[in-house]
Amino acid sequence: MSAEANKKIVDAMYESMNLNQVGAMKKHWTRNMVWDGPAGIGKKHGVEQFEVEVRRPFIHAFPDKVGKDIARLSEGDWVAGTGFQDTTFANDWLGIPATDEHVRVRYMDFWRIEEEDGERKLAENLVLIDILGVLEQAGYDVKKVLQFVGSKPPEFFETIE
Repeated sequence: MSAEANKKIVDAMYESMNLNQVGAMKKHWTRNMVWDGPAGIGKKHGVEQFEVEVRRPFIHAFPDKVGKDIARLSEGDWVAGTGFQDTTFANDWLGIPATDEHVRVRYMDFWRIEEEDGERKLAENLVLIDILGVLEQAGYDVKKVLQFVGSKPPEFFETIE
């Protein structure tokens, strides 16, 4: 497939993603897809786990989000994009209290495309989400947050629910 054809696969997925409806991703991903996200979210196997454990909480927290790449590159079976999702931080996310204010969630994605049942689909997604940037926009002094986290042993956080 050409680079442009692979980018169109990602374009189609974005159209569904920006509907902000859980369940809209199935037609774009292989059955055994892997979404490999940042620390705090982790790796998800299969569209169902991705929809329930990643998309549902994200859509709940940011219900009016719209993803938009500012750059997208393609080479071979890989497409990469970076951009942002402008949105309202309407509900808590990853334990971060909502602000009801506008935030810009920055991200970088790398998608691998493969054929399944005669159709080219997304099979793997390596994802970086700027969670620290969300914390900062929510009013946290990120330097102090990191100093606090770094001052505690890992066992300290096992007691927090």
